[in-house]
Amino acid sequence: MINDKTVKRYETSEGRVIYKLPVEAFPNHVTNCYLIMDDPITLLDTASGWDSANQDLLDCFETLRTEFDEKVTLKDVGRVIITHGHIDHFGGVNFVLKETGAEVGIHELDASVLHHFRERLLVSSANVYQYLNQTGLPKERVDALVQMNKWSKDTFEARKVDFTFHEGQLPDSPLVAYHVPGHCPGQVCLQLDDILFTADHVLSRVTPNQSPESITRYTGVGHYMESLRKIHKLSGIRIGLGGHELEMENWRERIKDTISFHEGRLEKTYELLSEPKNIADVSTGLFGKRMDYHILLACMETGAHLEYLYERGRVVVDNIDDIEKDPTTIPKYVQGD
Repeated sequence: MINDKTVKRYETSEGRVIYKLPVEAFPNHVTNCYLIMDDPITLLDTASGWDSANQDLLDCFETLRTEFDEKVTLKDVGRVIITHGHIDHFGGVNFVLKETGAEVGIHELDASVLHHFRERLLVSSANVYQYLNQTGLPKERVDALVQMNKWSKDTFEARKVDFTFHEGQLPDSPLVAYHVPGHCPGQVCLQLDDILFTADHVLSRVTPNQSPESITRYTGVGHYMESLRKIHKLSGIRIGLGGHELEMENWRERIKDTISFHEGRLEKTYELLSEPKNIADVSTGLFGKRMDYHILLACMETGAHLEYLYERGRVVVDNIDDIEKDPTTIPKYVQGD
């Protein structure tokens, strides 16, 4: 992932001004928040909520004053829109709202991530634990990965949102929302005139990590590919602004490249299953040996692609008789007939 910490100014076809506020949400992980200079002044995403990230956000506003001659401060923000329910995008919402008293909105499928945070975290962790126990990883590795998955999330304090939305124009706003599930259940892209905020749905260089829908509804490669094709059909877009990395004048090409990338990964996954393998073995075939948190990401990505193939009958469970005798048996997958 490319980390660009340059504050940048954009202007839409209708003369609306936007600032990119790059915040280092976690070490070497920059999240792009966006400030829309409209009425009300709107902030898209709030980064992680770490003390250093909150200070980064404040420093971005100081840059607006010193380099762009803008008098706006964080306290002037009247509305916060969260693009999706991942901690590097919503974790700073309590800090921002304490400073501003702004109203906060999020897609209806991700609202409970904020409102019932502890419940969603624990249920998600349980689902991840059950999934990893079916991959073929050793138990001690599974336990460590589940704890890593909760890392950085335990300190967030749940809060109610002021409004939710699904698709279409947001209330009292020129922003238009498009629901694009896949990377996250409530992921949205937001259009402002001829600019599209793509959040984590489309990025300039990398593709966002995928996870199986068996863990979280409205994720998975199937939803993601469908959502990519949906956004590709939009017209009147000049530039795409992602939740990470760089702006995209070639946003349509990035969508086509991303679809092609996942089609290629699906075929490689299929080819690896000429002989029966469990998920951990397929993951090693796709990504090689990984360490620490990257083992979890690789197993999630592998499982998402394997799930897609399995649901469409291209691969099947090879050791079904063993599973019938003992339901705790680790499934091994193989190319279907």
